[in-house]
Amino acid sequence: MVKPENFIEGPVPGQSLTATPRQYKWERSPQMSDYEEVTKFYINKLADQDVMDDLAVLFEGGMPITPFVQALTTTGVSEGLHTIDVSLIVGPVVHAFIKASMLQYGIDAKDDTFNPDKDPNEREKRRLITAIQLALADAESEDRTADMDSGVAVLEELQRSLSDEVPEDTMKQEETVAPQDDMPVPPKGLMARETI
Repeated sequence: MVKPENFIEGPVPGQSLTATPRQYKWERSPQMSDYEEVTKFYINKLADQDVMDDLAVLFEGGMPITPFVQALTTTGVSEGLHTIDVSLIVGPVVHAFIKASMLQYGIDAKDDTFNPDKDPNEREKRRLITAIQLALADAESEDRTADMDSGVAVLEELQRSLSDEVPEDTMKQEETVAPQDDMPVPPKGLMARETI
């Protein structure tokens, strides 16, 4: 919960516009503007044997490459080495260099934490179920039941609906149903129009 004291200690809206211009490194002209120069800088920085040994330990432990490269290039932007757009160009090259270097060590480093096989909505569903369980536990500790409190009834209904899963066989049957011949098939495509 946000405390009132936090608002008093926070910055005033527009405060950044009153600061001295070019006070920070990223507000000044970058040290390197050519993407080839920035690429050479990062590859030379990472190609050191001691750095590669430490990175091998890091990536062998399961660290994905993408967040590492993003942190590395974001630090370069904040230090005034290059601009953000150059980091977007250089990032994939540095990523490929690290991937190839880790293969030399016999490490197949993960590219990213995102798993396309895992449904991202499943995590949100679990969070919602947990939040509902906590709210129901609070209601139970206060001796509120679904008969007495309509909010508890709604929470219980949501919990039941989220915990019930649709069988996969039902979904497969719905996908395989073919349109009937007497039913008109709507036109498909971006520029498709129905005619009257």
